[in-house]
Amino acid sequence: MRLRKLLLLFGIVNATLYSMLLPLWEGFDEAFHYSYVENLRQTNQLPILGQTMVPSDVLTSLQLAAVSNVVHAAVPETTSFDAWFSLPEAEKARRREELDRLYPSPGSSTRPNYEAHHPPLAYFLLALVDWLAAMTPITSRILVLRLFCAVSSTILLFWGATRLFRTLELPAAFATAALFTIFCSQMLYATIAHVANDWLAVGVSAVFLAALAEFINKPDRRTARITALWLGAGLLTKAYFLVFAVLAFLATVILIWRRRTSIRTVFGAAMLVIALAGPWYARNLILYGNVSGTQEEFDGIGLRQTLAAAPHMDWAATIGYLARGSLWTGNNSFTSFSWSTLNTVLALLLLAVAVWSRRKDLIRPAEQSVFFAIVLFSIAVAYASCSMYAHTNGASAGASPWYTQVLLVPVVSLAYLGMSRWKRSGTILGVGTVAIWTWVIIATWVVKLFPMYSGGGAAPMRIGDVWNWYAHGAAAHMSSLTLLALAPAPILYAWLLISLSMSLFLSGAVIRDVMQD
Repeated sequence: MRLRKLLLLFGIVNATLYSMLLPLWEGFDEAFHYSYVENLRQTNQLPILGQTMVPSDVLTSLQLAAVSNVVHAAVPETTSFDAWFSLPEAEKARRREELDRLYPSPGSSTRPNYEAHHPPLAYFLLALVDWLAAMTPITSRILVLRLFCAVSSTILLFWGATRLFRTLELPAAFATAALFTIFCSQMLYATIAHVANDWLAVGVSAVFLAALAEFINKPDRRTARITALWLGAGLLTKAYFLVFAVLAFLATVILIWRRRTSIRTVFGAAMLVIALAGPWYARNLILYGNVSGTQEEFDGIGLRQTLAAAPHMDWAATIGYLARGSLWTGNNSFTSFSWSTLNTVLALLLLAVAVWSRRKDLIRPAEQSVFFAIVLFSIAVAYASCSMYAHTNGASAGASPWYTQVLLVPVVSLAYLGMSRWKRSGTILGVGTVAIWTWVIIATWVVKLFPMYSGGGAAPMRIGDVWNWYAHGAAAHMSSLTLLALAPAPILYAWLLISLSMSLFLSGAVIRDVMQD
């Protein structure tokens, strides 16, 4: 139990560090997600896609902050990281001072907010926090919101994963290893540690899957209502929860057919979901002429165009991009990690899940629900990839990689179940998996993100390069990092030491427990 608490603290430490290190607007589409929050707080009205504009203070901040090449291509008046690092120190300091004096303003720009279509629950919660921080500059507001997002999501994810592991009867040593693996995922923090709705979606998805597994094990009125509440919350957070609504429907049909639950129990739960989420999706139908309300459908990309795109896609490249991107994507800069390392991580997970699937005599209905959640959501991601391909005329490599963080908990749970059922070889596989994920989280900070946001650029670094980077020009690097990140460099490096120490200690403790199991 003490180790579990340390694992939660480990997740919170990493989530906090990520929130502080990430430069302003380096989170995926963060400026436009925050525009949703600020508009909601200022107007008390839900935004409408195609009508709601970006607030003027957000657009001003985009002109002052350093951004990735991806953002710079979309918003040409911005300054890319490369250009920003080449500026004189006085100019960089002046821009940061202006950002630190940029307060909310009531006016709107003429730039439409393309994130105005999302369900409102996550933004309602963020608007309350933003209201408390409304009299602070934009850099402070974003940091406060990021910390709220990241820490809240980490706690929800921990709770959901722990409940799911308990329901699946995952042995204690492998359950702690699974939690450690989850909190070593760089892409998890890239998804939850910025202002958006993903922080709530990832956490709620884990709790929903745990609730659904509990309902399948004991399909009574109480578990049905709990599952319905979490499904309703998910549908009010992200439209992709419609996939989980299909999953819940199929599960209840099977339970009714097998006479394990009653139509009355299921009907009551369904009415609860409709009461919670129905008005939002009815609004989408009225405003946009479709249920999901996505930007692609708003722009006329429907089922016909999406399916027509499927034969033209390079599926091998798309699957590789999404699989590796689900493990590591360098924020809005879309840099990557070592392909050989990521491929090894994927191979170990795939092997473990394959072992799980071969022990059909041990697979229980709750495990089957987790597996079908993975399958259905993967199909939805494939559909989203086709839709984006059609929407961008073939320019998109696939669906957004932050979508797949919903699969992190279910995939890891089945993988460690497979390891726990594979005698000695499973122990070896578990130790190897923990070891490589430990390397990934350490290298994420030391080799990739700290140098990248201190002026080192996005090019891969070898060990010698890393040594030279930290050994020479430390004062200049720390100065650049302080001007770019949302917290001073000394605080970031102190937090980094805590994270690295916990990574090594917990990795050793988890490996010891797995070997002794």
